[in-house]
Amino acid sequence: MLVLATDREPVRARWLPALATGVAGVVAVADWPGLLARVVDPATRVVIVDPALPGLVAPLLVELAASLPHRPQLRSIDEPVATIPAVRARPAPLGVLLRRAAGRRRTDELQTRLRYTGLGERAGEVVSKAAGGRGLVLIVGPRGTGKEPIARLIHRLAMPGRAFVVVPPGTAWRPEGEPGFVYFEAAHLLTEVGARAEDARRAGWRVVVASRAPVDVSADLVLTLSPLRERPEVLAPLIHHFVDVCARRLGQPRRRFGRKLVVLMQAWTWPQNERELERFIQDVLTAVPTEVVQPEHLPPTLRARLDPEGPAPRADLEGYEEMVAARLAAVVQGWHAAGGTDLHALIVDATERALLRLTLARTQGNRKAAARLLGVARNTLQAHLSRLGVSASSE
Repeated sequence: MLVLATDREPVRARWLPALATGVAGVVAVADWPGLLARVVDPATRVVIVDPALPGLVAPLLVELAASLPHRPQLRSIDEPVATIPAVRARPAPLGVLLRRAAGRRRTDELQTRLRYTGLGERAGEVVSKAAGGRGLVLIVGPRGTGKEPIARLIHRLAMPGRAFVVVPPGTAWRPEGEPGFVYFEAAHLLTEVGARAEDARRAGWRVVVASRAPVDVSADLVLTLSPLRERPEVLAPLIHHFVDVCARRLGQPRRRFGRKLVVLMQAWTWPQNERELERFIQDVLTAVPTEVVQPEHLPPTLRARLDPEGPAPRADLEGYEEMVAARLAAVVQGWHAAGGTDLHALIVDATERALLRLTLARTQGNRKAAARLLGVARNTLQAHLSRLGVSASSE
């Protein structure tokens, strides 16, 4: 038996006559429960699935089919094909089509997000120029402003199918194997980033360098991103974009943030920029089940993240600078520059080392939780831990 799973009448009208030619037993189903019932039927040999079938959970379907004794073949309608002339036009395997669809969707998401970056109205033109050239691209912007997503979009436009290698600080990477696309992140923490980037270019790799501050590299194109607080006009559309993206990522139906919640979110400064905004939206969608989310639906912990007047750990920072100044006064007054020791580096490293140890102690050695608490990427945290010789007892 062959099963066609789609709720779209035009698709059924095209496929059923072709499938009926030379095939005994063709059954059409129009929903996810009906598809599951047919897949487990031992008489089912081939299943052709429409990726737009309501409720379809493709990974579950693939796993289910592989576990059944009769091992039905899963195939998919190839969406890019405008006309399906006959069953002889063999449908692509489901896994292949899903990878294609996921790649197209991810590119679409990145291009949509590009409209709201700090690159201005010509953002698309600028990124297309970066993808079309062969020179080094430098992306400068505060943390969380989307430097890596922009690099990934350049990669998808310029070198689809080639490797995308992320080089965090503290990583010893050399350009080996087939040339691909290399992304040096947090370059302001990298030593000799210019020389390393040039080595990669000479080996045929496309290079993007990201930094929170200008760095010494010979860049052919510089993209400068502004913090989210300087782009208040994009906050509302960016919220709606992230709601759609996060709901899809979580496997949820379409969700929506109500106007009151959007207004409340617009009042917050989002110091960690798009990264903080996306993380907050995903946390809300995970915690709140309602289709339309309003402020009154938020748990207290999430509501507190939007209330700068409410109780927050930031209150404990009052007077912190004065306290540090008092402790440092004696050190600075008694310091002698002889010996070439860098006082600035010594103080900064000591402070950061203490912060890392305290944070890891609070998270019981969990580096993922520590990175989240500090507001940095996990690989950035790992680079700081390695550089400063701080270890965590557990993951």
